[in-house]
Amino acid sequence: MRYIAIVLIITLMSACASQNSAREISIRYGTVSDVKRVPVPSAAPAGAIVGGFTGLMLSRNASSSSRVASTVGGAALGGLVTHALEGDRRAYQYTVRFKDGDIAQFVTENGFLYPNDCVAIERSRYNNLRRVSNALCEGIKPLAPQPKQVSEASQCLEAKEQLLSATGDADIDQASRKVRILCQF
Repeated sequence: MRYIAIVLIITLMSACASQNSAREISIRYGTVSDVKRVPVPSAAPAGAIVGGFTGLMLSRNASSSSRVASTVGGAALGGLVTHALEGDRRAYQYTVRFKDGDIAQFVTENGFLYPNDCVAIERSRYNNLRRVSNALCEGIKPLAPQPKQVSEASQCLEAKEQLLSATGDADIDQASRKVRILCQF
């Protein structure tokens, strides 16, 4: 038990240290060249495994044929319920072309960008795509991020970290709204 507690403390300490090092933000500007809807892997197989295991555990004192039936039924129910709760399992894949000719692809659940939009790609602990002025994508040389863009990217990163640490429905709702406001536009 002490071993588990020590491992947990070390893991938490390293996570905190990596959070501080992840505060560095790099920003590049590029133009969205393509937008596609792409499938997102389903968690239904995991739901089926959990459902099957639950069916097996609930029927542990029954006959072997009842246990098999409960396991199969639980697996089917677990998979179906997970699939129903997931909803639309598609995301948006953005292809971004940079001034230097590099191309990168980003996948997100938010579909708010269109081809020819100029975007800032903010990379830190989390990636973020933000629509910005077309002036930042014009010209031959890439522009260096201005203090305003660095500040906005930092606020977005902080909002995402608050969302991940939020507890309770009210805190999650407030943090989600803050991410939408600070990270999308």
